[in-house]
Amino acid sequence: MLLGAATLGALELVTPSLFAQTTASETARVTQLFKSGKAAFAKGDMAEAERLFGEAFAVRKSSDIAANLGQSELEQQKFRKAAEHFQWALANLLPSATDAQRKAVETGLARSRAEVAVIRLEIKPEGSDVVVAEQGLGKSPISGGVYVDPGEVIVSVKHDGYIAIDKRVVVGKGTEQAVEVTLTPRDDAPVTAAAATPTTVGSGLEHPAPAEKPADAGESKPKSLVPAIVATGVAVVGVGLGIGFTVSAGSKDDDADKKIASDAVGGASGCSDGDPAKASICAEIKSDRDSASTSRHIALGSFIVGGVAAVVAGYFYWDALSHRESATASRRRPLLGFTPRVDFGRVRSEQGYSADTVKLSLSGTF
Repeated sequence: MLLGAATLGALELVTPSLFAQTTASETARVTQLFKSGKAAFAKGDMAEAERLFGEAFAVRKSSDIAANLGQSELEQQKFRKAAEHFQWALANLLPSATDAQRKAVETGLARSRAEVAVIRLEIKPEGSDVVVAEQGLGKSPISGGVYVDPGEVIVSVKHDGYIAIDKRVVVGKGTEQAVEVTLTPRDDAPVTAAAATPTTVGSGLEHPAPAEKPADAGESKPKSLVPAIVATGVAVVGVGLGIGFTVSAGSKDDDADKKIASDAVGGASGCSDGDPAKASICAEIKSDRDSASTSRHIALGSFIVGGVAAVVAGYFYWDALSHRESATASRRRPLLGFTPRVDFGRVRSEQGYSADTVKLSLSGTF
């Protein structure tokens, strides 16, 4: 629905105060752009409507132009721009606007804001240059919220005499997040890689990056040994399963050998002569061999998973213990997560025998 043509149709395009600040030719141009924008919107040409309303808004800032510009952007799913223009229209709505007109603008703002995130910046020291998602916001303090697209957002802050910071914040759509950045004077601390440590947003509350902690913040909390213990458990289980299935495979092979050596089969070539009387026991021998082969494959997979888990456990033990020995050191530990997987399959050949296959994979973040 076109706000200018319908719900905001009663709003004045030109107010007396704005009219006094523009020439008659500019007024005529804005009027024509506005009408052309409504016509393009009615035809469904949202890109053209956005262009025309944008040109009109650049000449004259008015709430009805801003609202219609926001609506054309909303229809194109340009949610951040739409939210900005609806916000401006609501803040500058004329006193003569009706409740229905105000409601229309509020609805457009709510729809677009649900698809973006809002960050509120607290930057120290004041007078710092602030750039958010490659958009310059000027110098701090930055009043009000800043609309950003969901995902990773980079907040760049710099000030003469201070260490510049690029802070990464991950935000979800529909969330509002406070972001604090405090620059460190160049004479007090060297530049560290931790200055760009990501800040992850889960419930909407920020977890400050390690680089922003004061130099005299004291010892950091010791790292937990729980990941190392869990990885050790996986390693023990993997090795245990490997041993168990290896023993099982040997037992099945022994059973098959005993049946082959029995009088009922008569040796290794006993099942190849096609004797119907031997069919049952030969089938048992084949089943024992298949079972032994499968057990070996499972044992191999278990040993591999156990070995990988042992390496991971060793890393976690080393990381936790070294962190405790040097609690004040600024060290960024890589995120390490893994998920071992073993897949087994069986392919039947033309001769009627089956071949077991095993697929081992390790996925995660390193």
